[in-house]
Amino acid sequence: MQRIGKILTTLLLLTAIATAQRAPKPYGPVPNERQKEWYSWEMIAFFHFGINTFEDFVNEGEGKVSTAIFNPTALDCRQWVTTLKNAGIPCGILVAKHADGFCNWPSAYTDYSVKNSSWKGGKGDLVKEYTDACKALGVKPALYLGPHDRHQHLSPVYNTADYSDYYARQLSELLRNYGPIWEIWWDGAGADELTTPLYTRWADTVRKLQPQCVIFGTKNSYRFADVRWVGNESGKAGDPCWATIDSFSIRDEAQHIQALNEGQLNGNAYIPAETDVSIRPSWFYHKEEDDKVKSPSELWDIYCNTVGHNSVLLLNIPPDRRGLLHPTDSSNLVQLHHKIKNTFAVNLLAGSAVSSLHPRGKNYLPANLTDTSAGSYYATPDGYATDTVTFTLKAPATFDCLMAQEVLELGQRTTGWSVDYSSDGKTWTAIPEATNKQTIGHKWIICFPQVTAKKVRLRITAGQACPAIHTFGVYKQAAYADINQ
Repeated sequence: MQRIGKILTTLLLLTAIATAQRAPKPYGPVPNERQKEWYSWEMIAFFHFGINTFEDFVNEGEGKVSTAIFNPTALDCRQWVTTLKNAGIPCGILVAKHADGFCNWPSAYTDYSVKNSSWKGGKGDLVKEYTDACKALGVKPALYLGPHDRHQHLSPVYNTADYSDYYARQLSELLRNYGPIWEIWWDGAGADELTTPLYTRWADTVRKLQPQCVIFGTKNSYRFADVRWVGNESGKAGDPCWATIDSFSIRDEAQHIQALNEGQLNGNAYIPAETDVSIRPSWFYHKEEDDKVKSPSELWDIYCNTVGHNSVLLLNIPPDRRGLLHPTDSSNLVQLHHKIKNTFAVNLLAGSAVSSLHPRGKNYLPANLTDTSAGSYYATPDGYATDTVTFTLKAPATFDCLMAQEVLELGQRTTGWSVDYSSDGKTWTAIPEATNKQTIGHKWIICFPQVTAKKVRLRITAGQACPAIHTFGVYKQAAYADINQ
């Protein structure tokens, strides 16, 4: 009997060890491969450029102006894309057709396009020049093809059935003729008449021709969307900002702005938020706004409230009438990149002694939170949704920023967390800005007044499943004077 008891004890111990080393199972909806790729971009550029650029202070053209006015004198898409490279932005969305209906490529299905403009005697193709520049410089090209088309509505025989064919053909032109397209942007403005059956057809076209292409959806296209609108155009993702949402509750955006902005913790679909904002007050370029470009400091705040709120930032930088980015826009964008890079270059918790109340096992050690491995993470055993992780630095450090990242593939797990600091490990002081937080997701960033501490404590206070956290760190924000301009 004693021998049997020892065998059972050994078996139980081995089972416990095996369980401790087994990876946590995903919880709830999880991202698809397109969404994981999209999250990794963090920032996307938006290029609003078209016939509206050549009208006087127009952002929403009526589709009536003559195509002849489109005539950039020094168009250089390589200049645009070089700015993205210098700013660390891996993807850019060109407006191929805005709501005015003017097409930036020589579409075979309309005369309202560059083929009837003054530019290059009607022989130009902006979409080709843009996608070629992206390919040459290693940036992922994406396109905005506005579903609403005011020029087509001018026809006395306009009807949605014919327009469904028209749009499907133009979508096919773009997805067949310009190589890989990494996102297609379906704006909901003015598109209430475009119902789910139309988007069903168009989504099938996207999935057939470009299966890697992310769909940005609104209103009646949410059923097919990989990413959702954030509910505003001011660069503010919600707090919380869950990646999941009830796809059936967002058909009427006007009534569900909060849900779009914050997501829904127990939503039935994984549709994270993409946060669009312009570097200028308007979406298209206007010379009158040259002194109203958002500063690097304003852009940093936007970055922290978008990328740092489990979202992806879609930042508009509109080319001028020459077809070039204004130097102020480019400079401020590059300065933002240096601010981000310099701030997060050094995790002040790296090399610290790390302990936790409920470690899962050797493959999921708390020290994984501060390493630089893309594949490692910290987890507690199944059944422990809360935990406390303590970091003891080798020497006191001063910091004013923190960042946490969850393991996306395992779903939304942690729903409550706070951060404290201490000089001796006995008396702890809460960081007010980092108290009673909810979302972590791909990335959560919090800035606060400087503190100096020898110990930092991450308290996970609530969760739907055991935590699975990829990274946790504290940082000192880089001063703009230290940035190479």
